[in-house]
Amino acid sequence: MRKITIFVLFAFLTLNLYSQSWVPAGIVSNPGNKPNISVCGINSVYIADGSLNSPKIFRTTDGGSSWLNVPVAGINHEIYCIWAVTENTVFAGEGYVNGNARLFKTTNAGLNWNPILTTASNSGHFTGLGFTKSNGNLFGIAIAEKIYKTSDAGNNWVELNAGVVGVSNAQNSLTIVDNNFYGFGLNNGAARIRLTVNNAVSWSTQQISVAGNYTSAIAFHSNKLFGVAATSSSLPMISRTTNGGSTWNSVDIGSGVTGTCYFVWVPATPVVYILGSNGGIKRSTDNGLNWVTTPTPGVTGLSHFDFIQSGMIVYGYAVSSTGNVIKLTDTLDILTGTNPINNLPKGYSLSQNYPNPFNPQTMITYSVPQSSFVNITVFDILGRELYSPVNEIKKAGSYELNINAGQIGSGIYYYRMSAGDFSDTKKMIVIK
Repeated sequence: MRKITIFVLFAFLTLNLYSQSWVPAGIVSNPGNKPNISVCGINSVYIADGSLNSPKIFRTTDGGSSWLNVPVAGINHEIYCIWAVTENTVFAGEGYVNGNARLFKTTNAGLNWNPILTTASNSGHFTGLGFTKSNGNLFGIAIAEKIYKTSDAGNNWVELNAGVVGVSNAQNSLTIVDNNFYGFGLNNGAARIRLTVNNAVSWSTQQISVAGNYTSAIAFHSNKLFGVAATSSSLPMISRTTNGGSTWNSVDIGSGVTGTCYFVWVPATPVVYILGSNGGIKRSTDNGLNWVTTPTPGVTGLSHFDFIQSGMIVYGYAVSSTGNVIKLTDTLDILTGTNPINNLPKGYSLSQNYPNPFNPQTMITYSVPQSSFVNITVFDILGRELYSPVNEIKKAGSYELNINAGQIGSGIYYYRMSAGDFSDTKKMIVIK
């Protein structure tokens, strides 16, 4: 009887962790029509928007129990994008102005705001802003019809030539994996995204497989293979890629999320979230293929959400135009599953690929004894990285990885696995 009780209790706790709902996290007063939110700590969050010529910024340091009004002296227009690096260091971009829009930075939680970038007189307003959290927010992108980048944590910015006129007016339609791989949604013509994989040396325009011409949402996995995108009118259909954007296929995410949407991908995991302006939020734990609802407490008019990861826990916050804020705590171990204890590998391992030599496909098996961040990278004989088919947290277990050499020539190549303190490299040969 005792064993049954323990099992039922474990199952109950697991189910409740997996189906975690969003809960109220306070209210901010009249934030504006499209408030933005940025999470810089488990309990530290900034919200910004306002109305014409009346910017507003709020912040909490206690997880939403209380919200403070942040001074906005020097900022003249409502704020369409905000990014908090820490509780004190924050960037904010002016919106709803045809030109001379300014990007601001504070290092003292808003007591002083300093303009660090100004658009030309006819270059629109800031609609997108993001940094790479994984490397300490060193690399960032700002969009204001033109695109700007920083490689030194926002101290200096340079304008990029993205090869299109009027980069994007889709608020927050921006994705950044690292300083080579980033892109944004286009706001006219067919449903499209603009993407670079080599730090703006070249760009490609990719047609995504959904209806609409206002691409409002885009996100990519850290491995640069899986990605999702959607327009302001495509739901319940989204577009999904498994090969870095070379091809896109439609996915029906089901009912419950409508309106303009926004994605956030948890770095180095198969977990991605979608938010709709109707107040619906869903989660996928298999790289955007299948989706389940994460219940929200009756909040509508959601405009933005953001997440931060601490260990195996993901903390999310979302804000509504009504001023309602909600938050979520998700456990990655539960979301990504757990293998039965008697099937767990005893250690890390990386097999020799089979067959070898091969053309064009070969199989690699590898094992992980505990939930770990796993990276497998393929190199050429000169040590140049070709791609990383695995770059994410893996639960304990044994895995098979199919390698397709259709895009590379004959020769000797190497693949390396790194996980925890384990590292192993093996040679494979392609013969065509």
